[in-house]
Amino acid sequence: MALGLNTNTNAEIFPHIRYDARAGRLFRNDREQQPDGKWESKNTDITSPAPLMLMDLAQIEVGWIAFTGGAPDFHMVRFGEPLPQQPSKEHRQGFRIRVYAPKLLGGLREFSATARVVIAAMDALHNQFEAAPESGQRLLPLVMLAGTTPVVSKGPQGQTTNYAPIFQINKWLPRPDDMPLGAVPRIAAPASAAPQATAPVAAAPARHVPAPVAAPPPEMAMHDTEF
Repeated sequence: MALGLNTNTNAEIFPHIRYDARAGRLFRNDREQQPDGKWESKNTDITSPAPLMLMDLAQIEVGWIAFTGGAPDFHMVRFGEPLPQQPSKEHRQGFRIRVYAPKLLGGLREFSATARVVIAAMDALHNQFEAAPESGQRLLPLVMLAGTTPVVSKGPQGQTTNYAPIFQINKWLPRPDDMPLGAVPRIAAPASAAPQATAPVAAAPARHVPAPVAAPPPEMAMHDTEF
């Protein structure tokens, strides 16, 4: 692989999705122009019905991520390469992966996270990917967020509950042209949109909202056009 470390923090910010582990919800982030001409980020909850998307697990990146200064700062390497040193105390270990869903996401987006429950879920999914014979055939998994499971932890501030995502591989599909192997593709913003920027992620409410996702009937997940 030998892709090296990407430390270009001024690179284009891609459209993305994010998972709120404290609420167990998945959001699509979009930039929308307001009547006064300013651009603002809008988070759309896409948790239900259970979302389906292709995940480029063959090109997942790992490293350090910090959400400071209004945009994420990534110091990542391709999976399998030695991790770089932690750039600062604000940087936390995490992953970054390309996801694709023409209807649900409008095409290609990024998904990154530093929450431990999300990392653990992605780690389990990646193990399934590596063990599957389809991965050797260069097929990509169509992944469903099939539900959530509560994870209770204790700390100095008392007991907290996070909700780990349950990722499920529903089927395998050929790699689309929008997700090429090799160099990470540049993602152009829609013609009607301003250059993509990522606003700081607002803190979740103090209360913990259980949000299990009901999985749809198996036959629904098998229709490619549903994602």
